[in-house]
Amino acid sequence: MTLSLISCGVFRHELERVLPDIEAELGCRIETDFLTPALDEKADLLEKSVSEKLEQNKNKKNVLLYGGMCHTEWPRITEKSGAVYPKASNCAEMMLSPEKKKEFDAKEDVYFITLGSLKQWKEIYQQGHGWEAADARVNFSYFEKIIVLDSGIFEISDEELFEFFDFAQVPIETMKISLDYFKSVVLDLCRKQLAA
Repeated sequence: MTLSLISCGVFRHELERVLPDIEAELGCRIETDFLTPALDEKADLLEKSVSEKLEQNKNKKNVLLYGGMCHTEWPRITEKSGAVYPKASNCAEMMLSPEKKKEFDAKEDVYFITLGSLKQWKEIYQQGHGWEAADARVNFSYFEKIIVLDSGIFEISDEELFEFFDFAQVPIETMKISLDYFKSVVLDLCRKQLAA
């Protein structure tokens, strides 16, 4: 049995790290299609891209790795294919447990960014969202700080953090996390699809 996993490109590095373990645990192969990050900025383009992949994979069991806030019409888009997708509303909620995220939300306004997103921030915010520095400062000004969810899959240099800070103008911190919760989200979706 082969599963098809259609994912936002921001998860590429994290998925490449956890997929061998998931495949071994499930005893099946998982094919991956990574779509361009920031497609959620253009809902019609995201729907078209995902729908095309689902059509190409119509004879496979599909898992979709996008948050609920990326598109409001996932139930309609996935209905015909039977694809499953997470309950999480965004990337951060796939990396942090709901309890951990609620802890932060109760204390302060934090913008979470995954390590993969930080590595691709120019593609996401400048090219995808079309933001210049002034736009970033307006959009990020609602947050007290930005926390980079550091899963340890690669090093982040001080220069990379400073470059993103210079763009966002909001204090940036890193928070070490494991990929255990993320892995459990993907594993649960794959199990659900295999059982369908």
